[in-house]
Amino acid sequence: MNDGFYTALGTPLNEDGQLLSESFTNQINQQVEAGASGLLCMGSMGNMIGVREKDYVSIASMSVKANLKRVPLMIGVMDNGINRVMDRVKAISHLDFDGIVATTPFYYIVNQSQIISFYTSIANQSPKPLYLYDLPGVTQSPITIDSVLTLMKHDNIKGIKSGNMNLISALMRHPYKQSDFDLLFSGLDTFDIALKGGIKKNLDGMFCCTPVNTRKMYYGENPSLYLNNILGLRNIFIKHGVLASFSYAMELLQLPGRYHEDYSSSITNQAKEEIKAFMQRINEVSV
Repeated sequence: MNDGFYTALGTPLNEDGQLLSESFTNQINQQVEAGASGLLCMGSMGNMIGVREKDYVSIASMSVKANLKRVPLMIGVMDNGINRVMDRVKAISHLDFDGIVATTPFYYIVNQSQIISFYTSIANQSPKPLYLYDLPGVTQSPITIDSVLTLMKHDNIKGIKSGNMNLISALMRHPYKQSDFDLLFSGLDTFDIALKGGIKKNLDGMFCCTPVNTRKMYYGENPSLYLNNILGLRNIFIKHGVLASFSYAMELLQLPGRYHEDYSSSITNQAKEEIKAFMQRINEVSV
C-alpha cells in the first residue's frame, strides 16, 4: 500500500436499512478524486455491526463496483467468533477486493493467546489477506506488539490498523517487522505528528466528510492547520452524537443517507446550524 490517507467509508442507508447506491458511489468517487490511497468499507464509521445480514453482501459488492480497482479496498468482517467471521468472508470471497479487516472479538475480554488463535484461524481459511484492527476502546482487548510480531509471520496477515502510536512506532522500528506488513495509524488527534515522525499511512472515517481539508493535510504545506479543522468538526460531532452528526454533514456534501444507528434520532436544528456553519468556515461547504 502507498503512503497517504485511507478513508473508512460511511454507509448511507434508507430508513429500511437498504443501501443508497448513488450516494455510496458518489462518496467513493469523491474520496478517490480527493487523493485517497485506499478505502475501508464497513469499518466502525461504516456501522458494519448495524448493517443487516441480508444487505451485507450487496454493500460490499457496490463498494467494489464503485471503486473499479482504482485504489486498494478493504472490507470489514468483524464479529465475535471465528465461524461468524468466516461466514462473512465466504459470502464476499467472490468479489474483487484487496483484504478483510477484523477486530478482536468484542463481547468477551480475550487474552493474547486467544487473539493469536482467533486471527490465525481466520487467516488460515480466508482467500483474502487479513488486516488486524486494534480497537480496544470498543473490544476491551488491545493487541500487544508481541502478538503482532507473532501474527505478522503468517503469510496471509498483511497489516494492522491501530490508533496506538506507541504500538505503530515500535513496530516501525522493530528489526523483525515484515517488509510487506502495512501499518495503518488511526489516531486522528496526532496525524500531523505521525506524519512528521514517518508514519505516513493514516486511516479514519472523518475523511469522508472533510475531503477538502484532508487533501490539503496530506498534499499541502501545513498539515496541522487542516487537521485542526477536521478535529474541530469531530469535536462538534462528539457534542451532539457522532454518527447522527456525521449523517447531517454527509447530507451537506450531497451524500444523503442514514449513517447512524437505527436506534438513534436525528440531531437538533441547532446542532445542524452549528455543523453547517463550521463546515462553511473550513470550506467543506459553500456559503
